[in-house]
Amino acid sequence: MAETSEISGSLVPLAKREAMILLEAGYLWLDLGQFTKAKEVFAGAAALMPKSEVPQLALGSLEFAQGRNDKALQAYRAAQRLAPGSALPRAHCGEALLFMGKVPEALKELKAAMDVEPESDGARLAQALLEAKEAGALPPPGAKK
Repeated sequence: MAETSEISGSLVPLAKREAMILLEAGYLWLDLGQFTKAKEVFAGAAALMPKSEVPQLALGSLEFAQGRNDKALQAYRAAQRLAPGSALPRAHCGEALLFMGKVPEALKELKAAMDVEPESDGARLAQALLEAKEAGALPPPGAKK
């Protein structure tokens, strides 16, 4: 019954399934390039679930998709504060830092992501980003330092 269990710390009773649908709606708006609508959905989710890192990651993804890496990093850092033992916020921080040209700081975050949860999706993302960096694909040309 994991689908119907409620999100702990949400402002109103919110089932995990409802939260997933809400966030998926935001990602659909994001994929359609409707950034304002996506932001409204993600900001609403963040307000509903202030103790969850997931809406903060979504807000970071929205900013990242628009090339606002500094704002993406702020959202990813907020997610990291909410879930310090999670690899995914760290991996996303590393990604944003790579795109900002801050390679040493990015490498530190990516390695920490792999250490904190070695078998997680966040660790796999961090590993893929490290491999892309080693292959010369990241940071992208013109990344600001």
